[in-house]
Amino acid sequence: MITEKITLPDGIEYNGTMHRDMEIRPQKVRDSVEAMENERAQNNNAYLGLAVLAGQTLRLGTIPKDQITADLLMELSEDDMNEINSGLERLRNRVQSFRAENKGR
Repeated sequence: MITEKITLPDGIEYNGTMHRDMEIRPQKVRDSVEAMENERAQNNNAYLGLAVLAGQTLRLGTIPKDQITADLLMELSEDDMNEINSGLERLRNRVQSFRAENKGR
């Protein structure tokens, strides 16, 4: 699986520790469907985006995966979100390159 590793400039505090190392995977339909099950996400596109991102996040420091939620990601700084958005763009480009290289195989 193609993933992207990101180092957040500020990070998220969880249980007294700052967590800055993040790994994300490409978005799946499942991420969108599961995000839409959250009532808050149904009425707020920004929250929906965070809920999808939470699903895409494989790792955020040593925070347990089940604790990586949209509510937790709301604690990200704007600088962190800018870095994540850059990482998402790099990830999309890598996936597109992979697909182009493997087209017809």
